[in-house]
Amino acid sequence: MGSGKLKWALGVSLVVNLFLIAGIVAGVLVIQHHVHDWQQHHQGPGPGQAWSDVEAKLSPETAAHIRQLVKATALETEPDMEKARALRGQAETLAAQDPYNPGGVVDLAEQARSYENMSRARVETALIQDLARLPADQRKAVAGFILRPGFRLRRLLGPGAPYDKRSGVQASAKAASQSQLSH
Repeated sequence: MGSGKLKWALGVSLVVNLFLIAGIVAGVLVIQHHVHDWQQHHQGPGPGQAWSDVEAKLSPETAAHIRQLVKATALETEPDMEKARALRGQAETLAAQDPYNPGGVVDLAEQARSYENMSRARVETALIQDLARLPADQRKAVAGFILRPGFRLRRLLGPGAPYDKRSGVQASAKAASQSQLSH
């Protein structure tokens, strides 16, 4: 190979490598940007983060009292939760049998959900009744935490749902206008 062809090959190789490196750098930057945007978009307080925000607004004694109240009430509801776990186990066993009985599985799951909801309601009721001993600003902080819709449901349905705080009234107005357009 002549020295002229070697210089051309080296030059082409250098240009290709530079484009390759620039492409990799650009790809990494774009991916980082999209990951950051996704995290911002899907960011929501987990249950621990949200409670720590509420605790910051409470006195240490009040926060400890509320934790103790929740623990005591949850222990009182343990028999209901045990029934729910047993019913879910029965539903799982029934779902694995042939012939498949979807009605039986649904009935067992509904019974389990009923016991779980009764337990949650007892904890929530105990907290709501206990709020009377708190000043208004602390009541507001605790009530905002315990009365909000479940965070898992919000994450499951995603942004833009009618209840979504980020989309606010716009989401329900958009849904209403779309339903009017479809009629």
